[in-house]
Amino acid sequence: MSKIIRNTLLSFVFGAASIVYGAVPAVSVTVADSGGKTAYKGATDSKGTFATGKLQPGGYTVQFNSKSAPKGATYALVVSAGQKKVSANSIAAEKLAGAGVAMKIDVGAGLNITGQVADQKSSSPVGKNGKPMVWIPQRTGSNMAAHWAESDSAEAKEVMTAGGMNRQDVQKIQSTGSSLPNR
Repeated sequence: MSKIIRNTLLSFVFGAASIVYGAVPAVSVTVADSGGKTAYKGATDSKGTFATGKLQPGGYTVQFNSKSAPKGATYALVVSAGQKKVSANSIAAEKLAGAGVAMKIDVGAGLNITGQVADQKSSSPVGKNGKPMVWIPQRTGSNMAAHWAESDSAEAKEVMTAGGMNRQDVQKIQSTGSSLPNR
């Protein structure tokens, strides 16, 4: 019975978590280990998300490139591995089309890297009901991919109280142009 309730709740959360922002062009994603060996090569999907398979523990570099990003657009990038997150805001399309953007993240045992590229027309992604969205990283032992959820959802509240990124964290990152330390 609890499994049915859990699956119903998760279906509800995913149904409510559609993001309202402009279309994101295809972005090439390359993940390399600390030795420079490619561990994943692919592209973001229609929602701007990607996920690698499980990786060996260690440091990885995630490289984003896009030749189709429209001039003048700006993007927000989020990469996570378990509870560790790295984000970058106000990334110009021209930077993605040029050298690209690289982000470093440490991966623990049995984890993968997930991420999303979002059009930054507004200060943060907004859900269907006009509520701010919160990035929900993939959890260890879960087969659910990382995703965005509305900030007032049970799932988002759980992540925010467990060291997830909250609105103040996002605003601090946006105002300083840097990322917060991993918690």
